[in-house]
Amino acid sequence: MSTNQMPTQRQIRYGELIRSIISECLIKEDFYDSPIDIATITISFVRMSKDLRIASVYFMPLGGTKKEDVLTYLNEKKFIFQKSISKAKIKSKFTPKIQFYLDNSFEEAEKVKNLLSDAKVMRDLKNE
Repeated sequence: MSTNQMPTQRQIRYGELIRSIISECLIKEDFYDSPIDIATITISFVRMSKDLRIASVYFMPLGGTKKEDVLTYLNEKKFIFQKSISKAKIKSKFTPKIQFYLDNSFEEAEKVKNLLSDAKVMRDLKNE
């Protein structure tokens, strides 16, 4: 069985719920010892496992600066987000385990845009 199957409606719905809870937590919680500006983090999307026990949270800091520092910090403080999810009373038997990942889709889109704006590619596109 392929691991690249489309997510089910249930996975999408729970992923969006988890994303909103984490985004709200970033706004409301007090990260007093934070070496980074928490307010500049964008939660792009959340991918849920089939059994809804693992939530892979993809984020991007504003401007794309200090990515590795932000990733390390969020993974160290993931218990704060776990606590917020458990308090949210989502209709699930368990609270999903969270793991943060960098969202590189913005960088990939920029690469594609740069490739398509290349003079050789533009010339080939005009000939069609």
